[in-house]
Amino acid sequence: MNGIDDQTIVERVLKGDTQSYSVLVDRYQDRIYSAVVNYVANREDAIDITQEVFVKAYSKLNTFNAGSAFYTWIYRIAVNAAIDFIRKRKSRQTDSLDDDKYTQTGFEPVSKDMSTDPERVVVRGEQVHMLRKAISQLSDKLRSALVLHDVEGLSQDEVAQILKVPVGTVKSRVSRARTELKYILSKQMGEI
Repeated sequence: MNGIDDQTIVERVLKGDTQSYSVLVDRYQDRIYSAVVNYVANREDAIDITQEVFVKAYSKLNTFNAGSAFYTWIYRIAVNAAIDFIRKRKSRQTDSLDDDKYTQTGFEPVSKDMSTDPERVVVRGEQVHMLRKAISQLSDKLRSALVLHDVEGLSQDEVAQILKVPVGTVKSRVSRARTELKYILSKQMGEI
């Protein structure tokens, strides 16, 4: 079924062939996860949100407009789910690392991958963390445009479709997001 277009698969699912939906999940789960993790920065949360996105998309499949691309439709659902998660998280109380439940230590197995350089892994992890932290400081509108265009590699037209704004607005938001991101990163690195 890999050669079949998304619209045909959607039609099959709507006619009762629910197993066909797994093709769409396989086709887009990595891209949706990638978009979501750039919003929430926590892999476990991103996995949960990605699963929720596909469940929600399945339940709302009858509202899908055949005139648009399936992946732009599901990306829109993913972006909204990620933003909703962030808003809910901001209103939640956070745990302290000094809490008793975090004082117990566990065994961490040694990596069997001999090509792993711990220093590189740490540096790369710190860079990714700094970038995600900086991206999270952007407004929802700027973050959405930047993540979809620069991180996910979607065209400006595709981003415009997902965000339901004109292409000119996408261009402006991406440009402003890049400028703000550069400033935030410079500030984080002590260059300002």
